[in-house]
Amino acid sequence: MRDYVRGLLGPVGRKNGWQLAEYAGHATPDGLQHLLSRSRWDADRLRDDLQSYATEQLGSSEGVLIIPVPVWAGRRGREG
Repeated sequence: MRDYVRGLLGPVGRKNGWQLAEYAGHATPDGLQHLLSRSRWDADRLRDDLQSYATEQLGSSEGVLIIPVPVWAGRRGREG
């Protein structure tokens, strides 16, 4: 999970399986694809883990992380 999040937040040009896996040092995207398509997730545990990771990286449990909505999130139609 951390490799996936690091890839999403990192300087990866295109956020596809191959490039995220390459950024994380994986030989193939198989592990990330398994994580996204076949793994069972505990949403509360995932949230807590992500919160801990963000706190470690940002340095303050009192901080606020603002994540802008990506341009593609608002698109409609065949391209979005």
